[in-house]
Amino acid sequence: MKRLCVVSLSAAFVTVSAAAGFAADLPVLKAPPPKIEYGNFFYGIDGDSHGSLAGYLGVLYAPYGMHQSGVRFTAFGLYGKYEYDTTPGEVEGRFWAGDLLIGWSHVVANGAATLSVGANYQDHRLSPFDPANPVSGSKWGAKVQGDFWFQPTEETLVVGLASYSTAFDSYYGSLRFGYDFTRGQDVYFGPEFVGLGNDRTDQVRVGAHLSGIKLGIAKLNISGGWLHERDEGDGWYGTGTVDIPF
Repeated sequence: MKRLCVVSLSAAFVTVSAAAGFAADLPVLKAPPPKIEYGNFFYGIDGDSHGSLAGYLGVLYAPYGMHQSGVRFTAFGLYGKYEYDTTPGEVEGRFWAGDLLIGWSHVVANGAATLSVGANYQDHRLSPFDPANPVSGSKWGAKVQGDFWFQPTEETLVVGLASYSTAFDSYYGSLRFGYDFTRGQDVYFGPEFVGLGNDRTDQVRVGAHLSGIKLGIAKLNISGGWLHERDEGDGWYGTGTVDIPF
C-alpha cells in the first residue's frame, strides 16, 4: 500500500521567566527536518485450502520521495507451490516468478495513483508432467500494472491494484475498502475483493482485511476469506504482508 508522507514544519517559541523578576527570551527552536520516505521493502505469504502456498518479497523505490509525484522503480519476486486434480491423478506444481518495473506516480493531498510497465519472468515445474496444462516451463512476458490509494475522509481508505503479464496470460486484481476504527491510528478494517489467474485457472476471492497494524517501524496487513477456483471449487485463503518504509 502506498502511504502519503505528510510534511509539516513547526517552530516553538519558549519564554522563561526568572525568579528574580526578569524574563529572558530564548531563540526560536526549529523542529528537526521531517523524515522523507523513499520507498518500502515488503514481504509476505499467501496460502489457500487447495494446496497453494507462496512466499514473496519486493522493494519499491521513489528517488525523490514518496510524498511527491515522480518515477517509481519496483522489483518483486515470489516462490511457491500449488496442487490440482486431473483425470490420472493429482499434479503438484512448483514455481518462481519475478518482476522489474518502472512507472510514474501522481500524488495528491489524499491519495496517489501509479502506472508501471516492465518485464515478468515465470518458471513452472509440474510433477508428474501434465501435457494438458499450458502453464509449464519458463517464459518471459511484458507486464503492466496500475495501483491507487485514496482517502475519501480521514477515517476511510480505498486501495486497488491490477496487473497483466503476457507470460501465460497471468492477471491479478484487488480492491480493498477500509475504515479506521482506531480513530487516528491508521489501522483499517473492511472487505476485499480479489481476482487472479492464468491460462490454466481462474480464482475469485471475497474476504476481509486488517491493514496498518504497527510493529515498530513496520506495518502488518492480514486478510482472509472465501474463494472459488475453476475446476477446484470453493475453499478459503489467507494472506499476510509486512511493509517496512525507508
